[in-house]
Amino acid sequence: MKSLLRRILMSAGVAAIATTMLGAEPAPAESAIKRIYIIHFSHTDVGFTDMPGVCRELQKRYLDIALDGVLTTMSKPAGQKFHWTCESLVTVDDWWEAATAARRKDFLKALRSGQLDVAALPCNQAPFLDAAQWRTMMHWVSEDLWRQFKPAVALQSDVNGFQRAGAMALLDRGVTRLCMSINSDSGGPPFFRPSAFWWKMPDGRRLFVYLNETYPHGYDFFESAHWRRGPVPFASDTRYRPPRAGDFFRTDEASLRAAHAQCLRRIEGLRKGGYKHDVLTISMTNHWRMDNDPPFLAIPEFIAAWNKLGLKPELVFTTATKAMEDMEKAVGGNVPEREGEFTDWWANGAASGPREVAATRVAKRLLAAAQSPLWGPMPASGARKAHLLYKDLCLFDEHTWGSSWSVAFPWTLDTQAQFAEKAMLAWRPMGQAEWLLSQRVRTRLLREGEGLFVANPSHRPFSGWVRMPATCLRDDYHSLLDPSTGARLPLLFENGVRSWTAPKNPGELSRENTAATFPDNVPNQTAKFWVENLAPDSFVKLRLEKQSAAAEPALKDGPTVQLDDQGWPVSAQWTEMKKPLFVGGIGEFSAAKVNAFAPRWVLKDICAAGSSARGDELRKKHIETVLATPEGKATVEETPHTRVYVQWLKHPRLESGQRRLELWKREPRARVTLRFNRLSSEAPEILYAGFTLPCEGTLPRVSNGDVPFTPFKEQIPGSCRDHIALDGWADYATPDGHWLWVSRDAPLVSFDSPQIWTRRQTPPAHPERLLAMLFNNCWYTNFVADEHGVMEFQFDLVWRKKIGASAVAELADSLVAEPVVLINSAGADDPVVLQRLFSP
Repeated sequence: MKSLLRRILMSAGVAAIATTMLGAEPAPAESAIKRIYIIHFSHTDVGFTDMPGVCRELQKRYLDIALDGVLTTMSKPAGQKFHWTCESLVTVDDWWEAATAARRKDFLKALRSGQLDVAALPCNQAPFLDAAQWRTMMHWVSEDLWRQFKPAVALQSDVNGFQRAGAMALLDRGVTRLCMSINSDSGGPPFFRPSAFWWKMPDGRRLFVYLNETYPHGYDFFESAHWRRGPVPFASDTRYRPPRAGDFFRTDEASLRAAHAQCLRRIEGLRKGGYKHDVLTISMTNHWRMDNDPPFLAIPEFIAAWNKLGLKPELVFTTATKAMEDMEKAVGGNVPEREGEFTDWWANGAASGPREVAATRVAKRLLAAAQSPLWGPMPASGARKAHLLYKDLCLFDEHTWGSSWSVAFPWTLDTQAQFAEKAMLAWRPMGQAEWLLSQRVRTRLLREGEGLFVANPSHRPFSGWVRMPATCLRDDYHSLLDPSTGARLPLLFENGVRSWTAPKNPGELSRENTAATFPDNVPNQTAKFWVENLAPDSFVKLRLEKQSAAAEPALKDGPTVQLDDQGWPVSAQWTEMKKPLFVGGIGEFSAAKVNAFAPRWVLKDICAAGSSARGDELRKKHIETVLATPEGKATVEETPHTRVYVQWLKHPRLESGQRRLELWKREPRARVTLRFNRLSSEAPEILYAGFTLPCEGTLPRVSNGDVPFTPFKEQIPGSCRDHIALDGWADYATPDGHWLWVSRDAPLVSFDSPQIWTRRQTPPAHPERLLAMLFNNCWYTNFVADEHGVMEFQFDLVWRKKIGASAVAELADSLVAEPVVLINSAGADDPVVLQRLFSP
């Protein structure tokens, strides 16, 4: 009965009450583990506990405390020295920039002593970094500092996965060991931990990975009750304080023996779980908030007293570098080798802020365009600017999104302020990258004289419409002449925005323009012209003319399209294809909701149940997916180059919704634009856009960080397959050709159907069914609770008979790349303006 009561209390999360009422669980007589390495660091959240800027200030101060702890114990015996590992290179960089010359000298002295350690990663990353960002991550500090710091280990804490692109970038820099301290909340490790494995890369290189317990778990090896209260008070909250010596890890014999008994119980639990090694590494943060916490300087006294008392296993206070080196020596010959992408359960949280995610993707495209060889060599000042913008983008893709209260209390000042600071890491790079690109364009093209220039900075040919506001035209122009060929292109005009004037009638307002301030449906406000097959990394010079061009004849060829009863295409097939470009639904909007009281807690129950029968039962009972329905028949517009279908949608979660399908006539290509106004709601839901391709049973090839992989086949066993973070494309290779699906804005997909904590490990029945995750606010903390209003998502779908493996990413990037237009009128800018304004 006592054992049963203990289990009930423990399962209810009241371990301290269980211990008080019933006494501690009997400890085993001895330990199979002979030595425990203890590493101590502050887990760096750029936000969550405090404002992001405050967190960075705190971390600098914590490093000062740790440095003093190292310096004051440097002359003590080996077992009494303080050790500290800098988890985040961002902190080290911030600290170094602010430190005096004398303090920097102390830092390097502490590094040489082996008591201070610098890990290789700037921060704990979500899986959305591209190759350029990983180059930035691995060059966060100068080469001189990197050589002096000599990072030999990387720490990835909290996050439930790690990009192979990052692993390969570490290996490129000579970092061969990775310690992962995964948070089991809303996800978890892929297999038993603590454990180790060799992670084999596609090029054959290997990274030693130690799958640590959670980063603060070392505390629980010696204490049975939590000291922390709150549990996440602000550092500024004077009603709480950080721990002091004697609050825990006491050094009197009774406390030490109680800690020893607790340690043996933990070790016995590991043994029963399958841990077979005689050495172990555990990590410790502090117990004020656990995240963003200062060093606990009393650890050396506790360890020294433990070892002096002769308690076993031996405790060794050390750094992450030394611990991982010793773990590799001790267990590296007896651990498995694993391959594949280490996909992240936490990636879905990014879909809570779809606008900000889209802004980062715009910024990355603009930065890539600014570095096109078309503009010539990038000046050093421009390269420095790009590096800083990539740093911002890396910090946006850092795993912390907001306040610990962000979902429970989304409208508090702290929640709003934290996300405002986070969001600036998206908006600022977008605006600055746009300006940098414009400088590069002007510097290169203004010298070419008068004309309208269309440039393609992507690495594949461009065919499509080029649009610009009609106000940029200073006369009544109707065509564009190509002087090199004599070809004349018609300049067409569409409805658009007429800014800084009042609307004249309701017809000048679109359905989503509820502000009714500037009209946005006014004729002749947007000019457009068609460009066909503009070569990669090139430009064409055109001349604006008032003369009208002959009307372009509509192409007779084009796809054969099948429509549903509302006039929306359900398939489109070009003559060179054996199968359609898509079948069934394309751009289908749906929303998955949770029907339950306190729905996020029900989601946690579903998460815990996973793929079990209980999980299936809970999903069937509580998860409902609702498809949008047509509001009416689709309209169709024929142009000489494309055919456009537009249909309004209705859905209980939308104020309004519209899908637009444009079919190219000369090539098997479609573009879907889904635009909707999400109604405000803090209730958890997932919004999807669905696409079905005629590739039955085919698993696509995708990429993450520019490293390709096949979902379900090339993933670390046990890693997330419910949703996949990708660079933005999925290539379905079949005997009948390649179907390439590309997402401009949404970097998360599920396959077949909504996979809500199914924790599936095997491919679904219909992987040819793609669900782009547009929005997801199902998290209960850290992410955004209610981003609402108008949102837009664009998707491209093309078919090619053959695509080389190396060409897929280039083709995908080109489909979402925008041409650059520069209009240069007669005359010349003052050289001072060119130098001071337009030079990067």
